[in-house]
Amino acid sequence: MLILIALAVAAIGCGGSGSSPTAPSMNPAPITPTLPTGPPVFAGRVTNTVTGAPVFGYDATIAGGRLLVSAPGYVPRDTNATASTVDLIPESMFDVEFYRMFARGGLDGALQPLRVLRQAPAFFLEVEGARGLSQRVAEDLEQVARRVVPQLTGGMFQVTRWETGPSPRPRQNGWIVIERRDLAPGVCGSAFVGLTAGQIFLDNDTSCSLVGVFAHELGHAFGFTHVDVLGSMMFPRSTTNNVADAPTEMERHHAAIAYKRMPGNLDIDVDP
Repeated sequence: MLILIALAVAAIGCGGSGSSPTAPSMNPAPITPTLPTGPPVFAGRVTNTVTGAPVFGYDATIAGGRLLVSAPGYVPRDTNATASTVDLIPESMFDVEFYRMFARGGLDGALQPLRVLRQAPAFFLEVEGARGLSQRVAEDLEQVARRVVPQLTGGMFQVTRWETGPSPRPRQNGWIVIERRDLAPGVCGSAFVGLTAGQIFLDNDTSCSLVGVFAHELGHAFGFTHVDVLGSMMFPRSTTNNVADAPTEMERHHAAIAYKRMPGNLDIDVDP
């Protein structure tokens, strides 16, 4: 609010002679009052990552361009101060050590930033070519992909495009290319982890369980890494009692959380 103050100048008599008063200024300088200042306040919404329900009783602090949000029973979130909606991971069923293995590569080495895909990829599989699979096996793998992809992404993605052909294709953005290859002894499959131009290699060794191996490599292609829990799809070794061809409930739960985050999200819940 601007406050205008007019200054009045009074005429003063001197020696019996009158003098004219000085005219006041018609454009006095405005005075801007000093308003109280304080730290910025978060005015957005906070929700549950898993259910989408509102979270109440949270604390939100903005400092240095970062927003830190916490609430009882939830994992704290460190994100950009411009965020208008923040979702918090409920501590129930969330195992940070499992998440570090499964989504951050902790079992294979140093923790890595999250590498989830941002769009549903298409698939290409060589069939009946020099390195192709039979049409029957190709149909089995397609069904695995159609079942596993939604489970790896919290229902965010489906298999919307599946193509086969007698000739190999090079890697290209937006596709996962599946190819047969002679891998190292004892290795049944390999894949690039969370790349927009993905590729899965399946070994020619007929002793490998292609269905289980393919499901495991799909996990890598969608950004996930090895876990040391026997019976899990992402267990690093195929054994007679570990031929999982679908993610466990633990893997599905943590995969759905990971796919609610942007690539580059860090431990425990720090956005880039």
